[in-house]
Parts: sequence; structure tokens; C-alpha cells
Amino acid sequence: MMNLEQRKTRSAGLCIIVSMLAGIFSVAPAVDSAKFLTEAAANSNQVIGASISQFIISLAYIGFAILLYPILKKFGNSLVIGFLSFRIMAATLMILGILLLLAVLVLSQESLRHLSENTSALEVLGNLLKTTRDYVNHVFMVLTLCLGNFMFYILLIRSKLIPPWLSVWGIIGAFLSIVASILVLFQAVEIITAEYLVLNAPTALQELILGFWLMIKGFDDKVMSYPTGLLESERF
Repeated sequence: MMNLEQRKTRSAGLCIIVSMLAGIFSVAPAVDSAKFLTEAAANSNQVIGASISQFIISLAYIGFAILLYPILKKFGNSLVIGFLSFRIMAATLMILGILLLLAVLVLSQESLRHLSENTSALEVLGNLLKTTRDYVNHVFMVLTLCLGNFMFYILLIRSKLIPPWLSVWGIIGAFLSIVASILVLFQAVEIITAEYLVLNAPTALQELILGFWLMIKGFDDKVMSYPTGLLESERF
């Protein structure tokens, strides 16, 4: 029978899988379209579904960190507090992105009610909302998430709760995702392009493997039994 820590670890793995499944439905092509003022309202269910999916992702982000916090704090209290804090900030930014997404939908619905009028002002406002949402979701949220992931994987490398290769892969993936977000910030690449997807692919694949690893194998039982193996000076 699994103990409480094992159940929490496996539930954390489930959070990763849930967030990735929700991510499939979190895209709203109607909003990303050049004709978003008409298409967003015409595809309102798609936009609302994407908003709900993104909200589920934000809950999974926080749930993952909260479930693992009492386990990981034995191996590095400061690092795990930083990880939890960055996860909360990332989820908050995602919720802000959801509000901006819904604002674009409302704007689109309003534009359909005023088809006979000049909608140039609505287009300017819509583009402003879309651009702000892109920066929130694909730049600042990702940067915040990756900074937390750095702390998470450094802690896992030091504690050896999972195989080192999986933690190192997570760090490399986080670095590449940061590069992708910085390129978006400076408009060097567009969102949902081949370059952007390639840079984020290592993180996506690593998280998929980590999710199943935690669900099936969990953390190393020997390490979990002897967290005092870390020197006190190392638990920062």
C-alpha cells in the first residue's frame, strides 16, 4: 500500500499529464487569426473552451508544486519555496492571459453588433489585447515558470530523487524555452512557428516523461527514507 508521500508524488505526476492534455485544447485559432474581430465571436465556444483549458492548466501548475512542497522541503527548503512561489506567479499570469483572451471575445462580439460603423478603433484595441496576451502567456509566464523549474531540477539533481539525466534534461529544456520566449519578446520569432515549437519541444517531451515517471515509479524510495543524507549546509 502506498504511503501519503507516494500518493502525493503520483498525484503530482497526474497534474503534469492533465496540464498537457488541457494544453491540447488551450489554443484558440479564432483569436490568433488576422480576422479575429469576426472569427472570435463566430467561434465563441472554441474561445471559451480554450479559456477553461488554460484555467485547468493554471490549477495543475499550482497543484503540482503544492503536492510536492512537503516532500521537497526536506531536501532544500529555500529552493522549494522559490519553486512554489514562481509556480504561483506563473499561474497568476496565466489567469491574466485568460482574462485578456475573454476580453478579445467580448470585443469581437461588440464589433459584430456595430458592423455598420467604423471598427478601426476596435481593431486597434483588439490588437493591443492580443499582443499583451501573447507577451503575458508566451514571454513572462514562461520565463517565470522556467525560473521555478530551474530551482526544481537543481533540487532534484542534488537530492537524486529521480535519475540525474531526467533532471538535466529539464534544465536544458527550461533554458531553451527561455531562449524561445526572449526571441518572442524581441520579435525575432513569431509564436506558433517551427522555430518556436522546436525550442519548446524538449521541455514538452521531458515533462511528459516526468509525469509518467512520477505516476509509475515516483521518487526514489531509498532517498525518501534518508533525506538527512544531505548536509545541512546544502539545504538552502
